[in-house]
Amino acid sequence: MHIPRTHHRKTRTKGFTLIEILVVITIISISIGAMMVNISFGGDEKKAEEEILRLQQLLRFAHEQSVIRSKEYGVRFYETGYRFLTLNEEKGTWDDLQDRLLRSRTLPEPLEIELYIEETLVELLISRAEEPDPPSEDEDEDKLSLTSAASGIQLAGEADEEVIKPQVFILSSSELTPPFQVRMRVPGSEVEELLEGLVQGQYNRIKAQ
Repeated sequence: MHIPRTHHRKTRTKGFTLIEILVVITIISISIGAMMVNISFGGDEKKAEEEILRLQQLLRFAHEQSVIRSKEYGVRFYETGYRFLTLNEEKGTWDDLQDRLLRSRTLPEPLEIELYIEETLVELLISRAEEPDPPSEDEDEDKLSLTSAASGIQLAGEADEEVIKPQVFILSSSELTPPFQVRMRVPGSEVEELLEGLVQGQYNRIKAQ
């Protein structure tokens, strides 16, 4: 009895050897690994860009609101975020702004903030959770007094570490003091975004050198 060989050949072409399957799996694994590395790196870059743009727009908005409302605003930075404050003239304290947009912000991991004032790195707390408890009303009266200076608002007794105050002041006169630079970065990588604040109330992104 004669069996056609064509059927046998078709059956062989439909299958893969074990070596071929392993090679394909290896190639796919390498491709997925490389893709995940690229996504992770691109993801951090995207986060940094989005957050620096958000900070820029919020600072501009706060500046406008300070002038419109004739209120003194400020920004307090942390390694992992920042918050907007407003001067309570009756108590002589800096309180959180009660504004939906200008609320306290926490950066997505692994982003961190570095603050430079007059080209000097400022030592920041990790987060607002590390802030001391606010003083009582009696302590407020004893410790705090506010003075206006040509360079902006300044707290007498500024050396008191228990006083919660901004590092940057946004004044109702449309001025900013002191000029500053924020670096939003991922530690241990080249991911970095920079923003500078100028006395005239300008907030500009700048290229990392």
